[in-house]
Amino acid sequence: MPDSLQSVADAMFASAASVLGTLAGRTVAAGGTTLTPSDASIKIDADVIATVTRVPSADLSFVARYVKRDMAHVVELMLGTGGDGGQLDAMQLSIVAETVAQISSAMGEMLATESGRASAGIESTVATEAGAFPAPPFATFTAPLDLGEGFATTLTLDFDVLAQHRLAPAPPAPEPKVVAAPAPRVAAAPAAAAPKATSTPVRPPRRPARVEEGQAVTFKPMQPTPVRTAAPGHANLDLVHDGSLEISAVLGQTELSLREGVSMQTGSVFELDKLATDPIDLYVNNILIARGEVVVVDDKFAVKISELNPVVDKV
Repeated sequence: MPDSLQSVADAMFASAASVLGTLAGRTVAAGGTTLTPSDASIKIDADVIATVTRVPSADLSFVARYVKRDMAHVVELMLGTGGDGGQLDAMQLSIVAETVAQISSAMGEMLATESGRASAGIESTVATEAGAFPAPPFATFTAPLDLGEGFATTLTLDFDVLAQHRLAPAPPAPEPKVVAAPAPRVAAAPAAAAPKATSTPVRPPRRPARVEEGQAVTFKPMQPTPVRTAAPGHANLDLVHDGSLEISAVLGQTELSLREGVSMQTGSVFELDKLATDPIDLYVNNILIARGEVVVVDDKFAVKISELNPVVDKV
């Protein structure tokens, strides 16, 4: 494995520790990095929340895997609610998803910086299905992140073959060879007995051109860009406040057979699973966060919230 990929991973872990420390209001230190080559596909795990980050300038992507329970505890520290990362409501789960996307984007920016690429257009999304992950084999890097007070978590980065190829250092250019110019031939002087002959002037041999030896290029050591330290309490949510949320109001649901679906036409009527008096569901990033009633505001439909963080009905 090229040393450059190891150094890029180390810088990305340091960047993640910096952002995570700002969010949690603590000093976070990244531990030693371990590398494990893997030929297995990445699967969706209920205990893990994974993101796929795309870096357009480098034409590659990488996977970051977080321990869901630990990130839930980080959100509790951000909200100042305490707890140990136990059961979270829908809104907190949405904040967890936005938080890991923020950390992964920061690592993507560090990857672009370390590899000399632009950081524009970097995007991180939470993977909800295995098809979102790149294909194996992977170079898998793992590092512990210590948040202090006995709280530590583990972060895993997966680079596929394409990413490893794009981040590999270019082969060194061959050193220039110095070839000495051949000495010119010297014409023999005519015999002294020839009175009319004149001697041919002898030119000194040319000196070979001097070739300057190249010098190794040195770069100034770089450190992750420090993130502004937030005040204790809710202020450390500023990093995720600008994230966009998709809100959906669902009137109801039903199931149709394929025969019923293809036979639908204008004027067809089918029943939903809710009564006319039941509230509708509000989803944020496909997570149920509230219920409410439909109202009209300025000739437009609106929803008046009647219940936050409702209990999900179990069949």
